[in-house]
Amino acid sequence: MMRSTRVLLAAAISLGLAGCELPRSGPYYSELTTTENAPLPFSVVSVTPDVVAATMIDERRGFAKAFLDQPAEDVDRIARDDVLSITIWESVDEGLLSPQGVGATPLPNVMVDERGMVFVPYVGPVRAAGRTVSELRDAIQTSLAEKTLNPQVDVQPVSSNGRRVSVQGAVNAPGLYPIERSTNRLLPMLARAGGIREDPEVILLSLRRNGHEGEIWVQDLYDNPALNVALRPGDSVIAERDRRVFTILGAVGGQSLVPFPSRDVTLTEAMARAGGLIDQIADPTGVFLFREELPEVAARVLALEGVEAAPQGTRIAYVVDMTKPGGMFVARDFRLRDRDTLFVTNAPFVQWQKVMQSIAPLVGFSASVRTLSGN
Repeated sequence: MMRSTRVLLAAAISLGLAGCELPRSGPYYSELTTTENAPLPFSVVSVTPDVVAATMIDERRGFAKAFLDQPAEDVDRIARDDVLSITIWESVDEGLLSPQGVGATPLPNVMVDERGMVFVPYVGPVRAAGRTVSELRDAIQTSLAEKTLNPQVDVQPVSSNGRRVSVQGAVNAPGLYPIERSTNRLLPMLARAGGIREDPEVILLSLRRNGHEGEIWVQDLYDNPALNVALRPGDSVIAERDRRVFTILGAVGGQSLVPFPSRDVTLTEAMARAGGLIDQIADPTGVFLFREELPEVAARVLALEGVEAAPQGTRIAYVVDMTKPGGMFVARDFRLRDRDTLFVTNAPFVQWQKVMQSIAPLVGFSASVRTLSGN
């Protein structure tokens, strides 16, 4: 019995030391960096200040010159689909429009048609679009003067349906809003829609016009008056939260899929958001960031490693050694990008702890058998 117990214990220790089938959250540092068996499906690059500089890309957003140079809409001129109120007075007892001698003839809710015309009785279609209210009044009055004595005409705008902008997304009051003198630019139009309901640092603003689109951060709109562009009829303004995310895995306080909390997130900030490294199990020399790198960036980074091209494509595992004096500084400067995966490896001794935990019941069982057998 004693001999079989010792054999069982030795076999358990042998299997444990080999790490056979022991559960773990991911690969170890040595497994990610070894090249003994086959070429890696990615390149492993240690993060240095030069690598940080090589990975920097311009992710600024802005409006094209066509948006920036657009003058403000002339809201004093009538547009198609505008609704007008027209009133006509005649100086005769029995006029064309008031045969009973009423004097004033109202024509409420006259809509400017798709051709830019309005219809006036006894005058016919009159061009309204592109004219000011006073110019339209004079045109109608001139035409009526040929048919009735000394007519007087008044034209008042009712609604500016022809100059509407759609404001949607992360605003407090989405809807269709007319371009008026006080809302003919982007910032006051956002205010008209109730303002942004989330942190402007994480809200992107898209302006769509005639098949073209520009995109800016809302905070940049607040900070830069040049981005307060003029609006045009038919524009769509869409406020959306930043859709970029990164994944945190491994020996950290919280593993999750994390939306970008601000426009720029560094490796240090990402680890802090994950609750930091777990002291008992994390390997601070093996903080990895997996990325499908842009080809031009991958070429710059691999050139620093003395590699002309990336035979494995653009997959790169960036590794930071947090135990080195400069590790914290490069982590503070290294910026994450959309779909990055941050993985913190386990320390080597963690596997040994698991081995000891797995064989502890067997050791206890062996001691019990030895006691019962009297040996």
